[in-house]
Amino acid sequence: MAINSYEKDGKQLFKVYVNVRSKNNPKLRVQKTVSDLKSLSLARREENRIYLELGKKILEMEGRCDSWEVVIEKWEIDAKKGYIGSYSPVTIMDHVASMNNWTRSWLNSPASELNRSHGRDLIKRMEAKGKSISFIKKVKNTVNMIYNYGIEEGIICGVTQSPVYGIKLHHKKEKVPDILSLEEIKTLLYEAKRLEHPWYPIWATALLTGMRNGELYALEWDDVDFENEFIRVSKSYNKRTNEIKSTKAGYWRNVPLSPELKKLLIELKCKSDSNFILPRSRDWRRGAQSTVLKTFLFGIGLPKVKFHALRACFATQLLAKGTAPAIVMKICGWRDLKTMEFYIRVAGVDEKGATDCLEILSQLKKS
Repeated sequence: MAINSYEKDGKQLFKVYVNVRSKNNPKLRVQKTVSDLKSLSLARREENRIYLELGKKILEMEGRCDSWEVVIEKWEIDAKKGYIGSYSPVTIMDHVASMNNWTRSWLNSPASELNRSHGRDLIKRMEAKGKSISFIKKVKNTVNMIYNYGIEEGIICGVTQSPVYGIKLHHKKEKVPDILSLEEIKTLLYEAKRLEHPWYPIWATALLTGMRNGELYALEWDDVDFENEFIRVSKSYNKRTNEIKSTKAGYWRNVPLSPELKKLLIELKCKSDSNFILPRSRDWRRGAQSTVLKTFLFGIGLPKVKFHALRACFATQLLAKGTAPAIVMKICGWRDLKTMEFYIRVAGVDEKGATDCLEILSQLKKS
């Protein structure tokens, strides 16, 4: 609390500022300022009145459910302890950072008072920032997940749905993925090998295994079984934490050694004095793999694609050659059927030959 005097139009006036914080929850705080009081005694009376008013307000707030910020903090604690599922430290950190960023205006509000209006405002703000539908869905899902946790734990009272539950998103037109055709893949590898590009073995291995970027970076010779002709994919490099961890899906898988891949690895092994199979690159370590690939593709006149697109190229080529989708799914380490269905559509294997029975033009009669 504070009383300050000041001059206005030649008169001495007083300003009262009162700040009350909850003893039970220091994050709960209310404050109020009143100006233009004509005497010190009046200011003191006003100070006492405001203090009582804010004290009652704090008691009301303490009787409500926890603030959204407290709900997030409790979710984070339980997530780290593994009480609500298996989340990696990075995933937990991402969820909390996302909430602190996009729901900042909610943090001090009682979570039970957040409603659809707050949810719609959140969606509008993300759309105004030009965020993609997938990004907005991710934030929306995080809000649902943490809010539902609060309801289940009794932290959020009197409501049964999150503020974003049921809010429909305006779906944008689906974009055809940027991938390389078989001829473009051959051109990429031919030119990279001819020019002795240092990334040639990395690109070739990516296109012949479908492995993720982090999995390729962590690949060691102990992971290759030349006798039984497979690569055991069991770990991945995380650039953000600078550590080798489990794969994205959290389980190991086998990738068959094709004759071409086996030959490439034998050539690399003859030149290698490292436990790691692929050459270490400063650009690769700092996460610039897509930039390097796009620059090279542009230089040889091919369409620019991201490094991750090489994985899509691998999957679509296998599907186009008749490999069963279930096998491709196992090799690539996908558990989500929707992901697999997407690549089946890209490869066009379901539609192939479906219109061959339409013999119309050849049946036209001569007039």
